Amino acid sequence: MTWSLTADPAAFRSAAGAFLTSRPDLHTMLVTGLDSLGYPQRSGGAGPAGVLGWWRATDRAPTTAAFVWTPPGLMAVSPLPGPAATDLARLLSTWERTPAGLLTDVTSAKSFAGDWESLTGAVPETGVHLRLYRLEGPAPLEAPAPGTPRRATAHDRPLLHDWCTRFVSEAGSLGVDLDRFIDERIDRDGWRLWIADAEPVAMAAMTPVVDGMARLTPVYVPSEHRRRGYGAAVTASVSQAARDAGARHVLLFTDLSNPTSNSLYQRIGYRPVSDFRMLTP
Repeated sequence: MTWSLTADPAAFRSAAGAFLTSRPDLHTMLVTGLDSLGYPQRSGGAGPAGVLGWWRATDRAPTTAAFVWTPPGLMAVSPLPGPAATDLARLLSTWERTPAGLLTDVTSAKSFAGDWESLTGAVPETGVHLRLYRLEGPAPLEAPAPGTPRRATAHDRPLLHDWCTRFVSEAGSLGVDLDRFIDERIDRDGWRLWIADAEPVAMAAMTPVVDGMARLTPVYVPSEHRRRGYGAAVTASVSQAARDAGARHVLLFTDLSNPTSNSLYQRIGYRPVSDFRMLTP
């Protein structure tokens, strides 16, 4: 059996929904990506079209792998059994248009990369090495920063856009349309700002709670406000907001090349779940 494809979120949920909700932490990118597909654009039109796939070892077997892709952005891929990785490489090698990148766990990324090279002769570019964390605390902050959190509104959009643009330039693409990303989180009460001396000094956002899961993305402190505890403070604030909204799994990704952020999140109460890799076929 190979991959089955659809553009219909309802058909995808019917085929792969139980698989996704079995591990909403490991499947966080797929769950939030699928939720975003059904969210209307601010202009009033329908959300973007996606390419949704699921894999079964046989016709009667349960779904054991899946992906969610909103062209031309990032393809979020679940952990892949070996044959599913091979079939996915074979499938994508036939497409005229491939994703801007694939994000999956490190074991699946290695399998896919090997299969892709065997099929095409090209070695996928290996991108950032990420670690997925889940909130197990929260633990008290060692030194709470001065200031208070507040919800960001449409009036804050220029600031959010500026800081998101800076975040992307420093950390890399979010893999989504930036304007839609910002607006959706404004509309769904996902942004938090940390205010010190009446000035915004840090921001963080959370996805809506879906299947008991929410993920923080992004967390950003402008360079002029760093090393003052604002990043920890706004992260703790939005983490609690996610819990208050009903999330049992509060998650975030970190770049393993940044020891400061990895240490900060663990101090708040986040613990490692799995490592992920970004690949560009």
